Amino acid sequence: MSNSENMSYMNQELYDIFESSFDEVFVTDAQGYVVMVNSQCEKNYHLKAEEFIGKHVKELQEIGIFYPSATLQVIESNTSLELVQKTSSGRYLHVRTRPVFDESKQLKSVISYSRDLTDLMQLKNKVEQMEEQLESYQKEMSDSVELEGIVTNSKAMKKVFAIVQRIASVHTTVLLLGETGVGKSRVAKLIQQLSVRKSAPYYEINCAALPDQLIESELFGYQGGTFTGAFREGKKGIIELSNGGTLFLDEVGELSLQAQSKLLHVLQDRTIRPVGSSKTIPVDVRIIAATNQDLEAMVDKGLFRRDLYYRLNVVPITIPPLRERAEDILPLVYQFLNHFNAVYERKVELSPKALDAFSRQEWKGNVREVENMIERLVVTSDNVVTLKDLPFEQVFSFHKHNRTLPEVVEEIERKMVVEAYEKYESSYKVAEQLGISQSQANRKIRKYLEGMDEGDEQAT
Repeated sequence: MSNSENMSYMNQELYDIFESSFDEVFVTDAQGYVVMVNSQCEKNYHLKAEEFIGKHVKELQEIGIFYPSATLQVIESNTSLELVQKTSSGRYLHVRTRPVFDESKQLKSVISYSRDLTDLMQLKNKVEQMEEQLESYQKEMSDSVELEGIVTNSKAMKKVFAIVQRIASVHTTVLLLGETGVGKSRVAKLIQQLSVRKSAPYYEINCAALPDQLIESELFGYQGGTFTGAFREGKKGIIELSNGGTLFLDEVGELSLQAQSKLLHVLQDRTIRPVGSSKTIPVDVRIIAATNQDLEAMVDKGLFRRDLYYRLNVVPITIPPLRERAEDILPLVYQFLNHFNAVYERKVELSPKALDAFSRQEWKGNVREVENMIERLVVTSDNVVTLKDLPFEQVFSFHKHNRTLPEVVEEIERKMVVEAYEKYESSYKVAEQLGISQSQANRKIRKYLEGMDEGDEQAT
């Protein structure tokens, strides 16, 4: 190979190396005029390589092709330099620029090597955003309040907790208000656990769960010989058994007017008179009542005694529904998940999409519905619960068939009521399972199951 051929070959090899570089190579003369660039330059600036040749870097900087110019700074300082440069196309380049000197140590040219950092910068920004989100979430979690096993992250429930802590140490009567399933019984238990009566008896009774003819004997007890087939020696009522402690009367709006009258006597005189007895028994009981009904409206309709309402409504506490405190949903999900995993010795987890679906669900049954759903999933699911495992996904499938929201809701309600009644054959059990009052259960059973055995209502 001749010298000329050898030089041509070497030049071609050098050019191939120059062109195949992963980095942009940008060469100017000593004055800053571009003499050579490789094709990587086109990707960084969205301009043809030949459009740079002969241009001065100051001109390129002024029209915004890149900023700042590392070459200008190296020409001024005669020293190597590294910086981050932004291009007109919005790319970020890491630029390493060095001066090249001739034998007399005069500046001959300036060579810059630039590597695109845009993807890395975007990744860095995403990581920072994720870290900020995580920090925010951790802050929210650290702001969560857990009081005697009840967890909340919402301002509304924190206000409820604040009231509970203030009134727990006194003995005044409390009225808990709120929809079915919001956690009234949990709050009642919380008041008892924070009070000086925490070691004393604590009883609960659902006033809607017992028929009128039994509610009085359950509350006030009865004297021996009062009822045929009853205990010969009589029986203490729940109020007397709660003496010195706390009694939680759930669904107090379901009490008959006669039972309301006797309860008013307990609150006024702190005495009870068992059914069939002429003697009164002194009692020291703190009453916590709860209802999902509008007692004021019932008073106006003559369904609830006004004087009893005022006696119960000393400290009213309204517990907001879950739809008004959506930030509590996921803390509750994790709380119930940990609890039922421990109870059933499982290690069930929820996928991110399943958690998102939980957070967006309306939860008309409130906290009780979330608890029941988590228990069902822990018992019936594999180790990881996915979106397809969630029964409330059927709402979306109904919607796909152009069904209106009321139609979808009624269909789901009908299905739940029918399944519950076929399983338990008791309106009381249906009410307990669905988290509604027995009167509501009776109405829905009549609506969806014509020909229901009337004996069931009498038995329950």
